[in-house]
Amino acid sequence: MISALLTKAAKPVIIVLLLIGAALFLGWLTIATVNGMVERAVSRTKTERDAHWTAAIETANTRAANAEAAQARYALDLETATSAKIDALRARNEELETQNAALPNGDDCGLGRDRVRLLPH
Repeated sequence: MISALLTKAAKPVIIVLLLIGAALFLGWLTIATVNGMVERAVSRTKTERDAHWTAAIETANTRAANAEAAQARYALDLETATSAKIDALRARNEELETQNAALPNGDDCGLGRDRVRLLPH
């Protein structure tokens, strides 16, 4: 008789405990699912940001390399132009020295009319 009464009284308690256990399990499962979704979203966002910054860095590196190449070309052009001017000035100097040496009276003091003509205007 006591066992029948105990069984009758324990039945609702057991059902309530089972429902609470099921609710706790479903709550844990929901939290685990939401955490998984958040982790996937964070991972995807991190991957997207990494890709964005990698592309930005590559673009900046390309611009820097192009600027460096342009500067090297400019320096080479400047060097070529300067060398051409120096060669022209040396040739002109040699020509003037040859003309000066060909003039008579090289030992005379002062400048003659022919030597003055050799000076730049």
